[in-house]
This record gives sequence, C-alpha cells and structure tokens, in this order.
Amino acid sequence: MPVMALTRPTPTQNFSLVQAHREGWTILEGCGPEHADIQLRGVTCSDQNAWWQVSRQARAGSPYHREALSRLSSSEREQISLRFGPL
Repeated sequence: MPVMALTRPTPTQNFSLVQAHREGWTILEGCGPEHADIQLRGVTCSDQNAWWQVSRQARAGSPYHREALSRLSSSEREQISLRFGPL
C-alpha cells in the first residue's frame, strides 16, 4: 500500500464540516494537554470507527478525506497510522 504524504493544506473552500457531520465524524481543534491538537472524532460512531472510515476513503483517493487527515495534528495522524496503516 503506498504511503501518502499529508501536509497542512492551504485553506480551500471545498472542505466542509457539514459533510463530515453527515458522515458521522468531526474535527475538533484545541484538544490535548497544550490545547494545540487537532483531532478527528466520531459523532455517530466511535472515534476509532471514524478514524478507519476517513483513512480508508483517503487511501482510496478521496481528496476531501485526504484534506481532512492533513488538517489533523501530527500526533493524531500518527495514532491513526499506528492503528490503520500508513497514511
């Protein structure tokens, strides 16, 4: 499986948390002990299920889901990679 380099994106008008909520997940800013983390969390499913769904769709080539993962803090992306394989 190819490894995708995810970097912090240039803000686009295509990314919308409305779509994320429809899919059952969201992105939360200001998390963690330093309040500097950006995390992906499940709304209608567990966090791990949300991680799996988004990473699977990003690997399949979805620009929207790739952008969502690139917005996360590096520690959050690392946790997702450890559980579900390289992003």
